[in-house]
Amino acid sequence: MLLRGAPLPQTSRSPNVLAALETRSDLSPTRLRDLRSAVKRVAALLREDPSVILLDLPAVASKLAAVNPIAAGLTAKSFANIRSDFLAAVKASGFNPVERKSKTPLSPAWTELMAMLSEKRAHIGLSRLARFASANKIDPGEIDDTALEAFIAGIRKGSLHRNPNNLHRNTALIWNEVARLLHLKLVAVPSFRAPTKRIDWTLLPDSFRKDADEYLKWCGGSDPFDADARPRALAVSTLRLRRAQIHAAVSALIECDIRSAAITSLADLVAPDALKRILRRRLEVEGGRENNFNRDLGEALVQIAREWVKVDDTVLKELKRLVGKMPMPPSGLTDKNKRFLRQFDDPAALQRLFDLPKRLWAEVKRGQKANFHALAKAQAALAVTFLSYMPLRLQNLAALTFGTHLFLSDAVRATSTLELSAGEVKNGTELAFDIPAHVAKMLIEYRDRIAPKIIGHRPQRLFVNADGSAKSQATVAWLISTYLKRRAGIVLTPHQFRHQRQSLARRRARQLRNRQAIAGAQEHQNHCRGLRGHRQPACRPPPPAPRRAGPRSSKANATT
Repeated sequence: MLLRGAPLPQTSRSPNVLAALETRSDLSPTRLRDLRSAVKRVAALLREDPSVILLDLPAVASKLAAVNPIAAGLTAKSFANIRSDFLAAVKASGFNPVERKSKTPLSPAWTELMAMLSEKRAHIGLSRLARFASANKIDPGEIDDTALEAFIAGIRKGSLHRNPNNLHRNTALIWNEVARLLHLKLVAVPSFRAPTKRIDWTLLPDSFRKDADEYLKWCGGSDPFDADARPRALAVSTLRLRRAQIHAAVSALIECDIRSAAITSLADLVAPDALKRILRRRLEVEGGRENNFNRDLGEALVQIAREWVKVDDTVLKELKRLVGKMPMPPSGLTDKNKRFLRQFDDPAALQRLFDLPKRLWAEVKRGQKANFHALAKAQAALAVTFLSYMPLRLQNLAALTFGTHLFLSDAVRATSTLELSAGEVKNGTELAFDIPAHVAKMLIEYRDRIAPKIIGHRPQRLFVNADGSAKSQATVAWLISTYLKRRAGIVLTPHQFRHQRQSLARRRARQLRNRQAIAGAQEHQNHCRGLRGHRQPACRPPPPAPRRAGPRSSKANATT
């Protein structure tokens, strides 16, 4: 039995959707115009010919999900209308049946169930499933894994949903919440995460896990007065990385047919033969290519051997030799960062980046509601402004505190500053910046007016939640990246702002050199034109200097 939402056979290429629409005499001229426009706009976004646009809806949905409407010059509403009209055009053409369930009335059983739900989340999360089930005469008591799979299959093949996997998981989770309350059938909650490639940490010997935990505790500087304390404690993020490196190393060693029971301490990882197996396995996984993580992993194991295991000099020298055999990643920007920076080859993208804080700040000041949305928007505007003017690291940006790092003054011609002590900076050098006057004005307004309306008092830190607690680094990073992508059409992380500033500085220097070269060439050309009037050779290079009979003596060189 074929459910109405199930995928139907389809051709790979459209004979011609635009031509098929012209045969629909039942469509009004305005509706026909909108459908034709949607097909052409989707074809332009996908960089395909409208007459042969691919009608594989999952492929089209995947490509459209990668399109940022702001970067394409569209508003989110316009982009949604284009997607909707494109689906309507495909349905009207008859080449690819598309089932639209948004207007399907709910059956009495589903109407009763939806009326029993009090939470808005449940209503929204189950609305698609309810209409699909009503169209296929499936009651709530009949919902099981098969019905849910058919529902998702219809979504994949008959819609342009951006993330069917996410919809599948969220629908299953919400349905199970309702099913437990109403004693209905539970469904399996799918997981689309890639299978883990590392051994379960709990399967390793207790002695190894204890040794690794003690080492990481020592690296964190748990007791700075200990006789064998580490000279400099590692940051929390570095400790997480070091644990991941140890986990990756022991997993690689076990993949080389070494029993986990034989790995009882960190010393078993840094033996020369074990290190050779680990590095060889990691290199095989990467196909012999250079990899930053693998190179850092080797150096971390050498550091463990020197600091914790305390191997002798001969063994340490051999370990360094083995790590030196690993391919060295090229210096400079990675391909990923280069790809992100290429979006600023378009001057419009750079202008959107600089205009975003102004737009967000104006919306905050015009807004009537003082809630956490306004707080997040104001903080996003300040964060993007800071990173555009001052290349701060994320941990320093998230920890900015009024009166400790930010010293503001609203007096005429006064200077506001941002200061970071040497202990807060990664390279141990204190930093200080003069804050531009308009940025200082934004900070003062945020501290004295905007934030107090929401959290009830003046904030101590720049980035706070609605309850006054400090925002985490991860939340600040998400805030910046999300607003940049949704409101400016720019894909950029806080760290990549540093690369963007350097790239912009190099580009401006290159443009300056080009202008100077053009000006010099123009001046030289004008000079040559003047010489033509006096019957002089035009722009010829000077004749070569006469050669000497032999090499110049050292005495001649000294007196020249």
